[in-house]
Amino acid sequence: MEIRAWFDGIEIYESSPDILTRFPSNPGKMLEIGNKVYGLKGSGWSGYIVGGIFRTHEDDREMSEPSPLLVGEILNPRDSLDSEKR
Repeated sequence: MEIRAWFDGIEIYESSPDILTRFPSNPGKMLEIGNKVYGLKGSGWSGYIVGGIFRTHEDDREMSEPSPLLVGEILNPRDSLDSEKR
């Protein structure tokens, strides 16, 4: 992430990883599968954010049972809703 601590106005947009080549910290080497790149534009400066994916799943399992988030049972919360309707 490269952002100013204070600024006047900001534009945030989803971007291709190509914009990362403009920054001397070489952030392109940190990219992992599933990351998204967001460009930042302000008055007289530009920056970026590399963001990962945040997923949640609520269930009624016991604490010691495997998590669907880790074993791949449910990758999309909508999948659980669709399966309950069947």
